[in-house]
Parts: sequence; C-alpha cells; structure tokens
Amino acid sequence: MSSALEILWVEKYRPKSLDEIVDQKEIVERLKKFVEEKNMPHLLFAGPPGTGKTTAAHALAHDLYGDNYKQYMLELNASISGDTPILVRRGGRVRLVKVGELVDYYMDLQKPMRAGNSDYVKVGDLEVLSLDKNGHVVWRRVSYLARHVAPAYLRLRLRNGGELKLTGNHSVYIHEDGELKLVSASDLRVGDRLVSFAQQITSSTSSHTDLNNSMVNALRAGISGESFDYTLHEREALLDVVRVKSARGGAPASAWLARVTGYKSYLTGDSVVVESAQYKGLDYIEIESIEIINKPLLVYDLSVPGTENFFAGEIPILLHNSDERGINVIREKVKEFARSRTPPGIPFKIILLDEADNMTADAQQALRRLMELFTVSTRFILIANYPSKIIDPIQSRCAFFRFTPLRKEDVIARLKYIADNEGVEYDEEALEAIYEISEGDMRKAINILQSSAYLGKVTVDTVYKVVGMARPKEVREMIQAALRGDFTLAREMLRKLMIEYGLSGTDVVKQIHREIFGQEVKLPEEVRVLVADYLGEIHFRLVEGSDDDIQLSAFLAWLSQIGKSLGG
Repeated sequence: MSSALEILWVEKYRPKSLDEIVDQKEIVERLKKFVEEKNMPHLLFAGPPGTGKTTAAHALAHDLYGDNYKQYMLELNASISGDTPILVRRGGRVRLVKVGELVDYYMDLQKPMRAGNSDYVKVGDLEVLSLDKNGHVVWRRVSYLARHVAPAYLRLRLRNGGELKLTGNHSVYIHEDGELKLVSASDLRVGDRLVSFAQQITSSTSSHTDLNNSMVNALRAGISGESFDYTLHEREALLDVVRVKSARGGAPASAWLARVTGYKSYLTGDSVVVESAQYKGLDYIEIESIEIINKPLLVYDLSVPGTENFFAGEIPILLHNSDERGINVIREKVKEFARSRTPPGIPFKIILLDEADNMTADAQQALRRLMELFTVSTRFILIANYPSKIIDPIQSRCAFFRFTPLRKEDVIARLKYIADNEGVEYDEEALEAIYEISEGDMRKAINILQSSAYLGKVTVDTVYKVVGMARPKEVREMIQAALRGDFTLAREMLRKLMIEYGLSGTDVVKQIHREIFGQEVKLPEEVRVLVADYLGEIHFRLVEGSDDDIQLSAFLAWLSQIGKSLGG
C-alpha cells in the first residue's frame, strides 16, 4: 500500500537533513551552527514559494532531534476544499451545506479580515458536529471561518462511496490498534480507516405516517432542492432533510446521514429524513485510493474551540480543526504545547507556523506574548512569503533568513535526479522549460515533472500541455506578426492559442508580458515602455470583466500600428 508521501514526488524527495537541501548554502551553514550548538533563537524564514523554507525547518528539527523529531515539533496549517459537505446548525435549524458556500455566505454578511492571502471572518451563531473527550458526537460552536488558495491537494476516495479533498498537511483521525490517532493527510495510506458515524438507515417509506401532513408536503416540495430547513415545533427533535447521491440501480450509500446511529430514518424520493438529534457510536471507513491533484484550489478553514475537530464530507469524516492560524489556536494549542516536556539533550521544542503572514492581527499579538513567556523551553520558526505582513515586535524577536529563488543548474540537477530514480525518460529542453515556468520554485518544478511523466516521455510539448500554457515560441511569433503589421495573421494565431490551449485572456496577457521583457523580441526601449503600459491597461480591463477576444484583438491591432510606425 502506498501513502500520499510515496505518490507525491515533492514529498517523497523532500530533503530530510540540512545536508540534502538544494542551494541556499549560506542559510544551511548558519542553521548547521545551531545544530552544533544545540541552541537557536526564534527564526523567521521569508522568500518566494518553493524555495525551501518549510523543508529547511523540518531538516533543522530532524538534525536536532533525530528521526522522531515530529513529536518535539508542532506544525500548524491545513485546509479543506469548498465543495466538502458539512452539517451545520444555526438558530435551531439544521441543514447540509458546502463549506465554500457557508464561508462565502458569512463573508457576504460582514466584511472579512485580510491577513496575507487569506480572508477571515468571525462568527457567533454557527455550530458543527464534533467529537467530545468522551467519544460522543456533540454540537460545537464555530469561532472563525477562513479561505485561501492552496497550490495542490489530495483527493481521498472512500470504500463505501464519497470522497474528500484536502491539503496534504491537513490532519485527520484514523482508527488504529483500538485507538483514534491524529495524522497528516500526506501520511495516509490506502486501507487506513477514517473515523465516521456508525451506520444505520431504513429503506422503508411506511413510516411517513408518523409525520404530520404538512411535513410530508414540505418534503415532497423540497425533494428537487439541495436541502431545506424544517423544525418540528411540537417536538424537541429536529428534522434534517438531506439529498441522497444515488448510484444507478444501487443503494444511496453516500447519503450523509445514512451513517448515523440513533436516528429514526426515512427515505422519500431522493432525500433522507432523519428524526432526533442523538448520535451514538462511531464507524470506520477505509480509504480506497489517494490521488494527488497538482492544481490550485480555493480551500476553507474552520476554527472550533474546545475540541479542535469536526465532521465533514459526503460520508462524515472526523477532521482536525483546520483554522490553525487564528487567535484561538495561538492561545490554546500553542500554549499547551509550549508547556509540555522538552526533549532529552535539547533544552527546547519547536513550533512551526507556516504561512505566518496569513495570521490575523489578534493572533500575532497573542503569539508575541507567548514568545516572551515560553522562550526558555520553546523556539518558534515562522515562515512567510511576505515578511512585511509580520508585525515588528515579532520580527525583532527572530533571526531573519531570506530565501531566494533556486538557481537554474540546481533545479535541473534535482529534476534529473528524480527522473532517473523514477525511470522517467526526458528531453533536456523539457527540463529547461520546466525551470522557466517554475521560476526557481522547486516545488512547482517537481509537480510539473510528475504531471508530465504521467503522459509518457517528458518533452517540451507535454510540459506546456500539463501546465495549460502555450509554448513561448508561439506567443513570440504572434507578437512578431503583429509588429510586422500583419494583424490578420496575429489574430488567427491568438485564436489558435486560446482554443487549442484553452487559455484565458489573463493567461495570454501574462505570457505576452514575459515575452515583451525577454531577449527574443527586439524593441526600442521607449516602445517597450509603451507596450508594457498598454498591456497593463488590457489586463485591468480583463480583470474587470471585459471580453477576452475583443480586448486582446484590440491590443494586437494597436501593436500592429506601433510596428508599422517602426517600419515593420
């Protein structure tokens, strides 16, 4: 059985020790001094994505504590996809919604807080299902909701139907050796048993007589909808209506509440009606497959104080609290870890805060105080793409390390090493193309290599195919045709790029921008300035919703006029 770590090359080939880190030689030398002295200050790693910040933090901890370093290191960061179903309660009404729709709803109600590339909103009237310390499923209040973009994610397919999409560092609970264990999604293996509700459902519709006529009519009216709210006021129990996702000719195995013990359940049309708010027992669902999706995804976080877990998914799976940059986690989870026992031989533990520039202002102030209180027994490593988002009092308490984009020769050498180990055929030009696209981002480069390898031999064509980009040569030829004054040919080439590669207008603009400032397109400096200025205007119009074809055609027409004024 393969784990996600073995499937995802970027994790499989992640350096384990400081000696294995690619490039960043000065930073590695400074970190090795900390290992030798078995002491270090708080650290702030800053720089572009994919340059080794998180890897360096893990390698440092590994070299300090050994192979079991994770028990002395607390890492905070996780998210789930927006299409993940979740059962919520608000104002006494229960309904099934998608996480993304839920967060968007609250962010439309009130202006969200902005922290780095994440949006946060505080809520006080929302509850989700959670597991308490006694193993009982209970309703718990949510404190914060958040959303941001993840570069890649895992898709877990479950044995009894349903799937779950979440980032690799999201934590989930599994049942192993008679106990519940919390593990990162990237450590999951096919066959692992995720925690869910116990299963009980009846397929009989005869029990509809137990419901009053108005309820039956309401059910019939709502069958075609995604879900609707209803409270049976003459009883204390809530009635939840959930749409069933049925397989052709099969049982509605993926019904959300088909896995709840203690409910009196009814089937009507394509909906399941469950009566009572009692939950009993747990069930365990095996993972059938794990798939790596190397595409950006808008992901969402929930903060559930007290239990730090919640049930979500087509089949409800127990997930760990995913808002790990909010004030509640900073004040509670970090404080608890900071007070725990230090490892033998090393006088401190490490708390790693990835994407620290996404922390709320309140959370940063709480973190500042914790850094003061627990500096003897705990060291913080903060990772940020934009260090300016970190408040000055925290920056002044940290040793600063600035990571730079990796050099071309180092990236290509690493790609060759991975390709050779995996038995992948490749062209040298393809690896150079991967570097040009990744722009020194090693994580992105390895993901592109793996995606390209699935199509067979890694060539320049397959590289640009998997990333959804046109070959630079084709974009360059379109620009040169326009500069020669051949507007008709340039426009035909534009339409070919957009149709064959499926590029959006903004994608084309970005590639044109790259070529305009490259070495192949020869332009006088003053003309290059004019082109850059007008291209920026076109990009703004596209972002505001203008038609792609009209705006890019206008740009090529203007470029043709510029070309004619230069004498073709």
